[in-house]
Parts: sequence; structure tokens; C-alpha cells
Amino acid sequence: MEQLIHISEKFKIPKIGKIPLYLIIVIFIFLLAVLQDYIYSSIQQTGFYLSESLLYNTFWVFFIPLTIFINQLIKIINPKNKLVKLPLNLGVGITFSFLHLVLFTSLFVFVSHLVFTPPHYFSNIFNAAFSNQFYIALLWYVIFPAIYISKLKQTNLNNIYPEEIKLKVGSKIIIVPTSSIQIISTDKPYSVIHTNDQKILDNKSLKEFETKLDPTIFLRVHRSIIINASYIKEIKSRSNGDYDAKLENGQIIRLSRHYRSNWQQLLQ
Repeated sequence: MEQLIHISEKFKIPKIGKIPLYLIIVIFIFLLAVLQDYIYSSIQQTGFYLSESLLYNTFWVFFIPLTIFINQLIKIINPKNKLVKLPLNLGVGITFSFLHLVLFTSLFVFVSHLVFTPPHYFSNIFNAAFSNQFYIALLWYVIFPAIYISKLKQTNLNNIYPEEIKLKVGSKIIIVPTSSIQIISTDKPYSVIHTNDQKILDNKSLKEFETKLDPTIFLRVHRSIIINASYIKEIKSRSNGDYDAKLENGQIIRLSRHYRSNWQQLLQ
């Protein structure tokens, strides 16, 4: 049976959603911690005070602004030397862990003097937070900067691919936006660049084009064809491991199973 896959949107590089992952984690843990306080009080048959539980668990809320600040700080510094990154991560982690505890304790004490009788004191709350939660803050502020540096490095790698390429046509050099290229095929000894409105012969090989163009968008799908995944409208199985890709202009391109590792993501 033939398999038909419709692609309703142009192919895009996978992205993290608009809501940062750490924000979702913090909100989830905050609610879970309040629930845990309630369960503990029920089992131990002690009083459960929602206001105190909410106030104490504001500890988790401070991760949001401080993580945003760290990300911006690292984006500015962005050390290239690997020997610098490790002590930087550790130094940032220790510094922001202490800052986190100080800010949390200050808020807790300030609010407690307004609403609780008797109020809580700074040293007691800070010592309790330091002994119970310092390691949590340290792990967070060491791990998340490392993840952010990794993503920043990957973003920089993605940005090395040009938005335009130069093609030699006779004695002239023309500049073509890569987004306008639909496919690149071979017509030995040339490569044929098919854009939205023209065909251009160039003496570079497909292998050279592979190194110049973003491999997440320009996929080698056949020994003689590179295709811009943004222009694929649908994919149809040949039931033998090969597929046919239909472009927006109606052109049919064969996707060879021998290059399946290059275009496998189109089927997902």
C-alpha cells in the first residue's frame, strides 16, 4: 500500500517552544513542593498553613530571573577556551547559589515581619535554606549554564551557512539567495541550480554545494540531487524503500533509500 505524507508547512529546523524549559520546570516543582507540604502535614497530623508553604516555596521562583540573568551574562562572556568554561560554570554556580539564598531569605523575612506573629529571623531561615537547599541551587546554576553554552555553540554553528551564494555564469558572478534554490542536480560536468524562476549552470560539484549549504535544509536525497526541504509539499512511498517527493511547483523528485539517513527526518 502506498504511503502518502502531506507536509502542510515548510520544513523548519526544530526549535524549543516559546516557553523556556526552565520556567516549566520551576512552576511544576513549586506546585509539587506545596503539595508535598500538604501531604507531609496530613501524614504527621500537623497543621498545614498554605500561606507559609507558598512563602517558603518562593525559593523556587528565584530560579526564573536568576537563570535569565545568567544566560545573558554567559552570552556576553561566551568563553572559547574549554579550560575557562569549567571554572566559569563552577564560579557562576557558587556565586548565584549564595545570591539565591540571600534574596530568598530576605523576601521571606520581610514578608514574615508583615504578616506573621512572631516573625522569622534572617539567620534561622538562611541557615535552614543553606543546609537543605544549597546543593539544589548549586546543581541548577552549574547545569543550566552548561546547557545554554552548548545551545549557544550550536546556534553559532548553524549561523555559518550563508543566506546567499555566488555562482559563476560565463564571465559573470551572480548572487543567488539560498532560500530561492529548490533543487541542485547534476548535468556533467556541471551542476544545475534550479531556483524559483531560472536554471543556472555552475562548475561546482554537488559535494561542494553540500559543504556550503545548511544540511538541515538542503538534503542530499540522491546521488545526483540535493533538494531544499522547504519546497516539499508531499512524500509518497514507492513500497521499495524509495520515496517520491512532490515539490510546490509540481515537480517529482526521487528520494533514494541509499541516502535515507539524510532525509529520514522528512518522514517524522
